[in-house]
Amino acid sequence: MTASSAQQKTASKRYDRSLPTYRDKSSQYSLALVGDSLIELWQPWIEESFGSRHVMNLGVAGDTTQNTLYRLENLDLPNFYPTDVVILIGTNNLGKDTAPCTVAAGIVAVVNKTQFLWPTAHIYVLSIPPRGKRYASYEDIRTSANHMAASLMFGLPNVTYVQFNDDMLRCGKPSVKECSNYKPDRLHLNEGAYNLIRGALTEAGLQP
Repeated sequence: MTASSAQQKTASKRYDRSLPTYRDKSSQYSLALVGDSLIELWQPWIEESFGSRHVMNLGVAGDTTQNTLYRLENLDLPNFYPTDVVILIGTNNLGKDTAPCTVAAGIVAVVNKTQFLWPTAHIYVLSIPPRGKRYASYEDIRTSANHMAASLMFGLPNVTYVQFNDDMLRCGKPSVKECSNYKPDRLHLNEGAYNLIRGALTEAGLQP
C-alpha cells in the first residue's frame, strides 16, 4: 500500500451525520475543506473563518492520504461544484521510517483526485504544520515532504500551495514551552492557529 493509493477507513460520526445534508443541499456550498483531524476540528470556527460562505467540511480525524483518496473516490455529491477547495493532509502519514517523497506523492494524489472531481475549482493546498514533542516531531521528514509537495505541484493549473510560517504557528523555534495555538497533545490546533491559517489563505487569494 502506497501513500498514493486508496485505503478504506471508518469515517467519523460528524462526517457520517453531515454527509446526507451535504448531499441534499450540495448546490448551496461553494467551498470544501478536505483532509484529516486538522480540517475536521476546524468546525467550531468555520463561520468565523469563512464568513457567509457555505462550507462543506469533509475532514475525517485520523485519515491518511490513502484514506482521503478512498473518501474522494466514493463521494456522492451531485450538483456540487465548489469554487474553492482547501486541502490539509499528510500529518498521519509521518513516521520515523517514512520517506518524505512518499508523503509528498500522497498529497499530490489527493490534489489530482480533487481536480478530477471538481475541475473548475481553485485548490489551496496547506503545508503540514509542526507537531509533537518540542513541536518538531519528524521535523526533517515533514519539512522535506512539504518542499517536495510544493515542487511537484508547481505549475499545476488552479492549484496554490500555501506554506505556513512554522515558527509563527508554534510560537517560536522548537521548544518545550507550551504554545497556545495548539491543544495539549501538540498535534491538534486551537482557534489562534486557525486564524493564522485563514490569514495565510487570504494572502494566497482565497476570498471570504
